[in-house]
Amino acid sequence: MKRIGSILVVCFLLAGSAAGSSAAGDAAPVNGQSEDAERHMPLLREMEALRQSLSTLRSEIDLMKREMQRLNELRASLPDLPNLPLRPALTAWRLPGDVSLCGEGIPLQVKNIRENLEREFLQSLNSEAQVLLWMKRARRYFPHIERMLKSAGLPDDLKYLTITESSLWPYAVSSANAAGIWQFIPATGEKYGMKKIRGLDERFDFFKATEGALAYLKSLFEEFGSWSLAMAAYNAGENRIRKEILLQEVRNYFFLDLPLQTERYVYKIAVAKIILSDPKQYGFRLEEKDLYDPLQVDRVQVELPQPLPIIEIARALRMFYKDLKELNLHFSEENIPAGIHFVNLPPGTAERFRGFLSTRKNGWEKR
Repeated sequence: MKRIGSILVVCFLLAGSAAGSSAAGDAAPVNGQSEDAERHMPLLREMEALRQSLSTLRSEIDLMKREMQRLNELRASLPDLPNLPLRPALTAWRLPGDVSLCGEGIPLQVKNIRENLEREFLQSLNSEAQVLLWMKRARRYFPHIERMLKSAGLPDDLKYLTITESSLWPYAVSSANAAGIWQFIPATGEKYGMKKIRGLDERFDFFKATEGALAYLKSLFEEFGSWSLAMAAYNAGENRIRKEILLQEVRNYFFLDLPLQTERYVYKIAVAKIILSDPKQYGFRLEEKDLYDPLQVDRVQVELPQPLPIIEIARALRMFYKDLKELNLHFSEENIPAGIHFVNLPPGTAERFRGFLSTRKNGWEKR
């Protein structure tokens, strides 16, 4: 601003000088005029540069006005364009005042316990894609789990354990060789009714694994007397939890020193419950049509004297081989092994399958 003021003063003086020269006629010395011009030339150049900058600014303003006009015209041509809400920043979210899991309150009044839960809470909220997949897959698998829990008289909240174990991803396999939605290791899976032989791994059978997981959780609760400890034992193994309880003389999950993965485990399950119980409250909005359909199958038990090619079943049911395999992830090879097994089929195809199987067995018997 000072520079501009100086320029204006110079302009005023130049104007005055020009007027004075005119009044004096040829009396002013030529050398004096030349000296004045040279002295004021830098300011004159700055004035010209300023004039050019103002001209450029006017052009940019005119361009912005034209762009705004085009944008308004575009908006007017799309009157039904939805007003899509944006999720607020993470700083907008707070933990609920009270949090419980399987009817057991989490002692949030203890500072480090609240911090542990808040860490898992914020990390999950920051994983938008993962939470959306939780929502979609929960619609596919939770209905069956909920029915099984209700039938067994177990807490509904146990369904959230699958979120922490596998994110409801049916192909999940951990570094410890735990497999399936419920993440059974081979030994525990076999203990709770899941066979693992060549061509067959029933840990990937969602229905059988759910049945086994609920039986396992029930036995853990009966031993440890709390659901938080039962869930911790599901993660770390009952032997590890027994050992730590005896060593530390503490029977409260939240005050036990445990492996880090297990120390975070119940908190993660609690966060899955918090978010999935009311996802809209945390900025996750999906329409009903965006959720996956509940898993529905015709489940048929078969007794096979010899292996049965899965491709033959697909042809008989007039369906893609890939679709049939995805319904039966527990069959890891191209054939269903000999023995007694459950086969998952599309709804309404059980009778056609039985007809095919009867014909196939007759062919085996005639050989």
